[in-house]
Amino acid sequence: MRSPFVPATSVYQRSGINDAALRRGYEACRCATRATGEIEYAVSLLLPPPLRTATWALYGAVRAVDDLADEVGPAGEPDPGRAGRLEAWISAFEADLRDGRGSDPVRQALIHTMLTWNLPPGFLHTLFEELRQDVNGRQFATWQEWRRYNSLINTPLVLRAGSLLLRAAGLPAEPEALAAGVPDAAVAWQTAVEAIYLTDALVDLSADLDRGHVALPQEALEEAGVPRADLLARRSTPAFEDLVRDLAGRARAWLDRTPLPPVLHPAVGVALGAYTDLYRLRLKATADVPAALLHRRPALPRSARLRLLLPARAKAVLAWALFPFPIRPCPPQLLPARTPDGLGGTEEKRSPAAQRHPTVAPPPHPSGVRPPQLPGEVMPRHVAIVMDGNGRWATAHGLPRTDGHRQGARAFVDVVHGALEIGLKYLTVYAFSTENWKRPADELQTLMYEIPRAVRGLVDERLDLRVRWAGARSRLPVDAVEQLLESERTTRDRTGLTLTMCVNYGGRAEITAAAAKLAREAVAGKVDPGSISEHAFAGYLHVPELPDVDLLLRTGGDQRTSNFLPWQSTYAELLFLDTPWPDVDRRTLWHAIEQCAHRTRRYGSVPRIPAQHVPRGGQEAATT
Repeated sequence: MRSPFVPATSVYQRSGINDAALRRGYEACRCATRATGEIEYAVSLLLPPPLRTATWALYGAVRAVDDLADEVGPAGEPDPGRAGRLEAWISAFEADLRDGRGSDPVRQALIHTMLTWNLPPGFLHTLFEELRQDVNGRQFATWQEWRRYNSLINTPLVLRAGSLLLRAAGLPAEPEALAAGVPDAAVAWQTAVEAIYLTDALVDLSADLDRGHVALPQEALEEAGVPRADLLARRSTPAFEDLVRDLAGRARAWLDRTPLPPVLHPAVGVALGAYTDLYRLRLKATADVPAALLHRRPALPRSARLRLLLPARAKAVLAWALFPFPIRPCPPQLLPARTPDGLGGTEEKRSPAAQRHPTVAPPPHPSGVRPPQLPGEVMPRHVAIVMDGNGRWATAHGLPRTDGHRQGARAFVDVVHGALEIGLKYLTVYAFSTENWKRPADELQTLMYEIPRAVRGLVDERLDLRVRWAGARSRLPVDAVEQLLESERTTRDRTGLTLTMCVNYGGRAEITAAAAKLAREAVAGKVDPGSISEHAFAGYLHVPELPDVDLLLRTGGDQRTSNFLPWQSTYAELLFLDTPWPDVDRRTLWHAIEQCAHRTRRYGSVPRIPAQHVPRGGQEAATT
């Protein structure tokens, strides 16, 4: 294999990028990477051309949109027009992504990379949401806030770049694969990204002060006795210099605790090693002249930088020669379209039956019990469940509330199996509401782990199950967003049960978002306001094809609907159970469906479903 260190003019040809407009986009990303990411650009040169251009597109495009959020006016004050320009860029990106092409050279390069390497767009949507907030100014009060921001902005980008390398090697491309075989590696990788972000916060301090921004948490300043006003006035004090040295030492220790994944190609290991070594060099340069950070960005010493990079280049050339990289980019293709606000969209076209993967029946209940046989005319089509009572169940058993959520996830899987067995067509579950963010941090962490894991497990069982997601991307961890989107994509040609996961969902927010989108289209002349009907309005909801709810079931003892599916549940039968969710299984669902079947549903007129069609099997647990 030839050396990957070729002139920029031939990189695009060797990467298969022959279109002139597309080359201009990649070249713009390369220039942005070189101008703003000295270390990132140097390390990209250790990669073969196809990977090199892809990393330029990722870094350069993110840099471009980040710069829009940071724009300042002539006097150094925040540019009042930057919010509009940022929103226009994001909206154009969404439209371009649906079309599979870019109307701007940088967006064109980014979308080409995403389609070529089959990178899901979830991490970008989370990035965009955070940048929208950055436009209005952001200060971090605590380390916890700082770490959360880092996990939403920086960690996903690093993991996407890592998954790019895995895809190129033909290995599993999920972010979790980066941690394969290394205990607690996910935590270690997060720590490494925090080290890089902390280093950048120190290095970019002068530029941030130009915008009146301090990227360090107020908690760190107070612990060191450094008033924020001193930083804004660029006054260096002994306390400030001690703070810089302490934070540089902390970042260096975080880098030292990061293991390299054992699955990586040796040349990729060389690149990652060079990357962390260059950041250690940057930290040393920062700690050596702390007072200078208030006025300029510290430069990497040229001689020290070359001492690191020259051996790394020699090792990378040898590694590429001895172990040719099996580059396997996917041919560009359209990704499933989603609406600009990330709340779903119209029904996607399902794949032809010949393309469907075979499905299997769900495992039976351990007791061997079988579902009741109900006449088709009384069988509810759509059951919605508020899965409540996890925390109270755990407390009653003397367990942490987080254990209740874990047991609740097992109950959820069994209920889905039961829905498939009885032949239900639509099941919608309230997994996480917009109000649930008020929960303690340990509960949130457990929920954000258990929900995607349970969904992934159901998809992996190859059931005749289609997954849909209703909710907003905002604030959700990137891995949860990507798992939900991937589950939708993987199961979109299934025709059995449609399972809708309401995650980060609020009913009023859903209706408000639908109304806002409809209003925008009316203003644009795409919709005649006089022709708007209930049916037309429903087409703008999160999952437009979702039918009205026949039975809304809530466990846990409370008797309220809690902002769950208000549009779809206007004529739903309500059933409230005292049973906490972790004690529920498929038999509870079957019994609830039976009870719904003997109710008389009038819809404001004569009975639609005569109650005498179904023999009664017992008393109802609750009434509407």
